[in-house]
Amino acid sequence: MNEEWLQASGACLAAPEQTLPTLSDEGGGENLLGDQGGIETSERREKLNLLKCKRCRDARKKCRANHVWPQKSEKCLSQGLVALRACSEPALKNPRGTLDLSEVDLRSETSLIAGRLDPQINESDDYTSSDEPKEPSTFEGPRRTAVLKRIKREHPKAAPETQPPALSDEDQFPTSVYTPLAAGEFRILQLAPGRHDDDICCSFMIASMAESDKVKYEAISYLWGSPRPQQLAQINLLDPHGKVHPINIRINLFHALRRLRHPKKMKPMWIDALCIDRKTTHEMNTQVSMKRYLFRNAQNLCFWIGEDEDCKNALKFIPRILDLFRIDKLIRDDSAIDDWAAFVALLKNPVWSRLWILQEVAVSQNTTLHCGQVAIHYGDLVDAMALFRTCQEQISILFRHNQKNENVLLDRRLSVAERFIDVSMNVFRPTSSGNVERLLSLETLVCYLSDLDCADPLDRIYSVLAISKDGPAPWGKTPIEHDMVLHIDYDKSVLDVYQEFVVQTIKTSHSLDIICRNWASRVPQTEVHLPTWVRPLQFSSQQNANIGYISERIEADSMVGLPGKNYYNASGGRKTIFYLEDSQPRYIPCSLSVCGLRVDTISNLGPRAEEGIILQEWFELGQCDLVLDELPDAFWMTLVAGRGPKGSTLPSWYNRAFKYCLLLSPTGNINTNRIIDEMKSQSPLVVDFLRRVQSVIWNRKFFVSSNKYIGLAPPAAQVGDFICILYGCSVPVVLRRQEDMNGKGFFQVVGESYVHRIMDGEALATAKASGIFEEDFELR
Repeated sequence: MNEEWLQASGACLAAPEQTLPTLSDEGGGENLLGDQGGIETSERREKLNLLKCKRCRDARKKCRANHVWPQKSEKCLSQGLVALRACSEPALKNPRGTLDLSEVDLRSETSLIAGRLDPQINESDDYTSSDEPKEPSTFEGPRRTAVLKRIKREHPKAAPETQPPALSDEDQFPTSVYTPLAAGEFRILQLAPGRHDDDICCSFMIASMAESDKVKYEAISYLWGSPRPQQLAQINLLDPHGKVHPINIRINLFHALRRLRHPKKMKPMWIDALCIDRKTTHEMNTQVSMKRYLFRNAQNLCFWIGEDEDCKNALKFIPRILDLFRIDKLIRDDSAIDDWAAFVALLKNPVWSRLWILQEVAVSQNTTLHCGQVAIHYGDLVDAMALFRTCQEQISILFRHNQKNENVLLDRRLSVAERFIDVSMNVFRPTSSGNVERLLSLETLVCYLSDLDCADPLDRIYSVLAISKDGPAPWGKTPIEHDMVLHIDYDKSVLDVYQEFVVQTIKTSHSLDIICRNWASRVPQTEVHLPTWVRPLQFSSQQNANIGYISERIEADSMVGLPGKNYYNASGGRKTIFYLEDSQPRYIPCSLSVCGLRVDTISNLGPRAEEGIILQEWFELGQCDLVLDELPDAFWMTLVAGRGPKGSTLPSWYNRAFKYCLLLSPTGNINTNRIIDEMKSQSPLVVDFLRRVQSVIWNRKFFVSSNKYIGLAPPAAQVGDFICILYGCSVPVVLRRQEDMNGKGFFQVVGESYVHRIMDGEALATAKASGIFEEDFELR
């Protein structure tokens, strides 16, 4: 850092990182300058008037003799003037685009430090510019707006987003930037004012949760993006010692800061990537635990989408969707097709796939959605999404009429966005006493949001812990000490956290269904060896991005359904009996011992139903004679798992729909996707039947057991696997017996299954008569 610049800017610097001043802090009356270097007071004041920048000169007019008073500060500075030099020269950029410290722009630095003494300096003013927007004032309540701001000037399109990885070496900040935080303290980033192309300058101040109601700040929620060097940009951060550090941040955050900063005033903000020292695990644990309070107490959450042109157009289009007097015309208007396509593109944006963003939006009391220079209230998007779903069939016709690909309306990413919005709006409910009630269990959130993603496997649990019924203490209680069952601790291993979650879920739900649900983030087996009773997602996040989002479905629906909404009762209501056997060393998975019945063994298996195709081999295993038109009811009922959509009662007309599909399949294989495409406009009932079939058979295998039961097994099932009823589990489970190195037998969980005629406790009623007895299964 240039020493002369530091001395020159000394008059504009306050004590670098300090606790927020309260309203009781008054400017002292002592002489902070004195006579230095033989310069008389009047002479020094004259030089101040001539040499300082306009912002400093304006501040001097408000200041008593022998004091320096920056603009809108609560008190005079306590910094003496030493070797004061002119500070009116603007900063220049060198060819590499970084700050030239020999010619620093103190316009931003002065206002930055001035704002550090006043955390409540975020009011709107009358500043305007021909090439910059007037910044909207801080949002004070849940009001809605159509378009908050628009400017003619466009910024280059942001680089494509990727899944947010862990913090890399490129965006590790110097240790001197952070000072240790006391219990209940947090940092606020003071974002210096500037126009769009100005360098970004900022510093930290420290605030306390005990006085959080006195602190005004906004928060930013955004997709982190890639840490690769070409995806980084530079900002200038002032450390507590008055030294400026050029640091690298992710490009998406860089664009957000340039768009969201005020052109003239300081803007206090809370940004997790900058305000948390991620090199210190203890601080990570405490600050991440406080995130829900920080986002809830923020005056406004700026939900940053990016700079995508389609998303900008979508935000501008949303007010037209919300016009209920014209929406009927809008969904039939050919000229609006590009606007509807832009709205679909907005819903496919990867921001909706992030678990942490969901928590941040859910706890925020006021949220605005920002894309480039366009902004709307989040509630407007929620209403637009509801209307879009209501009118989706007519919009699909509009796409087809204009030769647009209507299948984009079935893209899985739209379902992900719908779940995001649904949970963010319905996870809390206000009570009559003014408190906030959390409605969903941790198990429900983890399983229902399994299509959403996170960079750290631990965040599969931690990101939704605070908004769950199993999470921290209610609002208003101390965020540092509470009686949570699960605590945020990034020192723990993925294995430990996942095992603790499963065991806690079994204890609270009195159910073993969690061992059948695919919920855990996929991690390399070389890093973490998860037990088979912790079920990983079938596809990694990268595979989801490249494969799963191409079509509506990538796997069958879970047989056990969501927590508390069981479709079956295979264990007849028997209580869960289990115990956990700890392993040594700790990196080896624990054994989960459960009680149940070994009902049967798989003797024949058909191929996997890839892309939902009902194969001819399945008909042969199910003893169907297509020539003689002999179709056992057990076969077609197995294809729909004995239920209608979402576990409803089996419709009687499914039998007729199945026979109709056979007529359309002369080759013997029933291609469900082809028939759905052909029957969309001719027979919606057949389409409904086949969508139910797809939700059941997709990638599963048809099997026949030794006792002639038929059913559906997981894709990893093999001949010889056991069909078991485990007490507390609503569906039969396929287990595989193995032996360890010492010759001790144990079982691996292959997955859930459907077995026709034993889904409602029938196996328990006939167990003794069939010679089947209760036994313990050690699951590893």
